[in-house]
Amino acid sequence: MPGSEVQNKAGNAQLRRNSLGLPELIFHGITHIAPATNVVFTFPIIAMKAGPAMPISFLLTTIVCLFIANTVAEFSRYMPSSGGYYSFATRGLGSRMGFIATWSYLIYDILGPAASSGFLGYLLSDTLHSGFGVRVPWWLFAVATFVVIWFFTYYGVRFSMHTTALLGGAEMLIMLALAFTFLRHPGPGSHYSAPLLPALSPHHYQGILAGMVFSVLALSGFEAPAPLAQESRRPGRFVAWAVMLSLLAIGVFYVFTSYASAIGWGTGNMAAFASDDNPYYALGHKLWGTAWWLVVLAIINSAVGAGLACTNAASRVMYTMGQTGTLPAAFGRIHPVHRTPTFAIAFLQVCGLVAVLLVGLLLRPVDIFNFLGTIATLAAILLYAMANLALTAYVRRELPQHFSVWRHAVVPWMGTLALVPVFFVTMYPVPAWPYNITPYCFAVILIAGIGYMYWLAARDPEALRRGATMLVGSPLDEAGDVDWNRTRN
Repeated sequence: MPGSEVQNKAGNAQLRRNSLGLPELIFHGITHIAPATNVVFTFPIIAMKAGPAMPISFLLTTIVCLFIANTVAEFSRYMPSSGGYYSFATRGLGSRMGFIATWSYLIYDILGPAASSGFLGYLLSDTLHSGFGVRVPWWLFAVATFVVIWFFTYYGVRFSMHTTALLGGAEMLIMLALAFTFLRHPGPGSHYSAPLLPALSPHHYQGILAGMVFSVLALSGFEAPAPLAQESRRPGRFVAWAVMLSLLAIGVFYVFTSYASAIGWGTGNMAAFASDDNPYYALGHKLWGTAWWLVVLAIINSAVGAGLACTNAASRVMYTMGQTGTLPAAFGRIHPVHRTPTFAIAFLQVCGLVAVLLVGLLLRPVDIFNFLGTIATLAAILLYAMANLALTAYVRRELPQHFSVWRHAVVPWMGTLALVPVFFVTMYPVPAWPYNITPYCFAVILIAGIGYMYWLAARDPEALRRGATMLVGSPLDEAGDVDWNRTRN
């Protein structure tokens, strides 16, 4: 029956059912997006391309992401699953293409939060040194952040989700307060209409398009409620709502805060905003004085909250893959008391920390966010494009009575086509070192996954196919209740 606590075929504990309501799912999506982190870390990068027209980049990206969110919402209505994109893409495109899409998802959901956590370490180290002359190695802060994320996600989904909701609410309130302060105290040469004029972008629409690259990264994460389907109430309805509402909330938040940031700095000097090592540090000190530490608190909340949300989502996908045999069986084990996939959680933290240390020590800690974030963006673009194609194929083939040309063909294809130029501008014009090697790094990681897939297919041909049917629920009614015990064909 829906929501019953059942055992899997090995007699092991399963994920805790009926644990999460709609508000928790929405805040899970919001904190997975990491709004405060993206305001402080990505806005300067976007301003480098789009200038004061940052709000236009965000508005266009939000529209594109709504097309993509439609795909996740539709899949979640028809086949809710803890596998998320793994189950969706496998069912729509076949086992091998589904695995490639899922591999891209794991790249994005490991490196994206790792970029935030690692760069937080650098930011805290730099802030302490600039403000108090205290030197603490950046990597100590990074390690501490990963340990905190592991602790909260290890001890249960409700524990970590309640923490996520608190952190997400606090960071948004602080950043909104800062944005209103910017509007009350405009920077030198600011014009309130400037952020709305594409002509003021350094390269006009090309600059706005280039700004959309990191806008995609800044908005990605809205799909995070999907892998929590087994642990949510009425997943057939609540997951879809949470996906759309979290995206809309943060899209509006970004358009407003990017507009306010341009006004607060000075719309006529956005090149200085983009080149400043920490423009929000300068603005916070100027306008809030010692209360600047509230902004630091928001950034810490955001990085930790994003880490919690990403770990909860990605570990459920890995759990599903462990259950089906596409990952080693250890990934499919659940802690008998906390009902969490503890091995998958630990693995995610180790991988993220290794990536941060490699970039921070081999390159520079200041490069962590941009470098890992660009790779994560490339992975997200490929994932979103494949999921859009999978929706059209799945509904057309298996649910023809529900097929809508608009919702299941036009909207997802529009989303895919809109991502093509965004993907292109990540590689041309060729960025400076070390960001010029990020496409090759992504290609190497993707090829490694494809190699693993072929090895797995030769060793266990049925493992890839099982991903289309295992841990996929059967919707029961219009209220969104789901039967998790009935096997999907």
